[in-house]
Amino acid sequence: MTDTTRRQALHAGWRLAAGLASMSAPGAARALGAVSIASPQVTFMSPEAAANALSRTPGDPYYANMGLLEIRARMNSPLTGMSLADARLAVRDYDAAAVLPFNDEECTAIRGVIERMHPLLAARAPLYAHTPWSFIKLDDRAEGGMPHTRGPCIVMPRQVVDAYVKMHRQAGAAGTLDKSTRGRNLLVHEQTHVLERASPARFEPLFTEVFGFTRMTPAPTTAWLDAHVVANPDGPDLVWAFPLDKIGGTGWVMPYVTLPDVASPRMPQDFQSVGVEVVDGAAGWKVVEDNGIPRCRDLDKIPGYGAHFPFPDEDFHPNEIAAVALSHWILQDVPDVDRRPLMPAIAAWAKTALA
Repeated sequence: MTDTTRRQALHAGWRLAAGLASMSAPGAARALGAVSIASPQVTFMSPEAAANALSRTPGDPYYANMGLLEIRARMNSPLTGMSLADARLAVRDYDAAAVLPFNDEECTAIRGVIERMHPLLAARAPLYAHTPWSFIKLDDRAEGGMPHTRGPCIVMPRQVVDAYVKMHRQAGAAGTLDKSTRGRNLLVHEQTHVLERASPARFEPLFTEVFGFTRMTPAPTTAWLDAHVVANPDGPDLVWAFPLDKIGGTGWVMPYVTLPDVASPRMPQDFQSVGVEVVDGAAGWKVVEDNGIPRCRDLDKIPGYGAHFPFPDEDFHPNEIAAVALSHWILQDVPDVDRRPLMPAIAAWAKTALA
């Protein structure tokens, strides 16, 4: 997978293609049997409530940890002469101002997808069926136009909401709305991030015992990394080291997403997925540096890294690896999903942890 493809996978366009057009494997719905469970709880937040959730949640360090390079990319501006403290306030207000209201047709389209897949969630992963759904709508200019999550909310850019409405209209006109399975993968992917954030201890055995990551306590960083890191709202804890001996190499890498030193970096086109070399010594974990610059390797060029996981998409954080794998496992929308690497162990974990 090339670096360009990885950046495309980060973009909403990829998720629209892979998620909204997703179809279940033949016979998957017929195999469910009778499932009795309460109707899903679905909330579409008002602009005022959504703005507060994004920018005024007590204890949320999302904006406080951003570097100037990332803020320039998020705001599509060089922010000439602006201090880091002021830039963090500016991007917070920028996102809050991008909140949009949902209309009735949009709510009906998204709620319909959830209600149609609800019996499947109840059968294969009851935790998802019992977890409330909460949605925020943003203008496409915020967060690079990418779907993501914040707290218990799934944040949908305008273009993705429009796509759900278009699908709803098309299926309704064709008389196939009650059988439509389109649009499910994206929702399950993002709801996985909501669950990961709400219950990190539940998912840690998946990351460590199945994927092979090790939690670094404390996680190492450097001034260079702090200045160049991209904060992933769906994977904010940059604490994971991967042992390369699992794939025939030596040493450890810490998956990271960075931005280059340019005046106006682009989001997500300039994102760089790298493996930062780290070592575990007597004084704890440490980043390997050359003249003050972390020693990094392109994740795509580490032999065997992408192939170690069930899908090569979004392998820059265990939260993302899990969301991709679990959405496909739950929905059974890839014919060979159960035969992919690690999938038997993932399924064994999921049948207990997601019950």
